[in-house]
Amino acid sequence: MKSDLAVIFNFIISQWSFTPQAFKEAIINAALAKFVLSACWWATRFMVDKFPKSATVSVISGLLNTRPAKLVVLVLDVTLIDAFLFFAVVSMLDLRAQFSYFSAWSTALFSFLLVYMLMITHADIKKY
Repeated sequence: MKSDLAVIFNFIISQWSFTPQAFKEAIINAALAKFVLSACWWATRFMVDKFPKSATVSVISGLLNTRPAKLVVLVLDVTLIDAFLFFAVVSMLDLRAQFSYFSAWSTALFSFLLVYMLMITHADIKKY
């Protein structure tokens, strides 16, 4: 069963132009970019609420409310949805093949993250 999963995994990875290492780095970079962008967005909202008359904060807020900035957020959301969907399916296959607590927890975690990212993306699409 493990060799079958390895063949399927390698086939899926070979369909992308990424190597497995590049795929992992792309997911980490997307998650990091999403985190940094979210932190900037939150900090800007906080600063606008605290200092509504500040010109600098208003300019930064205006830049983050543009369609290109919102499109970047959507692309990052979809990237993370793809990653969480892939890992949720792989962990579910692992759970089905051989039950372990690690498989159960990873299945629950990636399934939760997938649903959470779908909800976040839905909210971001409404903003776009």
